[in-house]
Amino acid sequence: MCAERVLIIRLRPWVDFSYEIEPGNYRSGYGYRDSMSLIELVDSMRAWWRINPARVEWEGIEHAVAVHQGITRAVVEIGDWMPGPNGRWGFTATPITDGPVYDKWVGPSGRRIHFQKGNQSPVLYWPPR
Repeated sequence: MCAERVLIIRLRPWVDFSYEIEPGNYRSGYGYRDSMSLIELVDSMRAWWRINPARVEWEGIEHAVAVHQGITRAVVEIGDWMPGPNGRWGFTATPITDGPVYDKWVGPSGRRIHFQKGNQSPVLYWPPR
């Protein structure tokens, strides 16, 4: 099954900031930078967002796609939700690096995503309704 509705995570430029996202699992920053590893990218996109996990589940969304400067960079399968600081949420994530979901959303060079003019939200339900 190819993901039709996904969660888009818009990543801004990289910020160095060490933070424990799970017990014993630290990330070195958040956002996007060229030449970051897949693990860094996944850790950057999976925490911390102002989002309603119940809505994600209600909408049947199983995948999240990282986007930087309008280009898709990675797709993951959303796992369990975890509460974070200041009412934000994160999720466990399994990277998808091949197959129909990967081909549709990322492929070898990424895909262009066109956002509605004026929308600055870092988390979007895609496609917009």
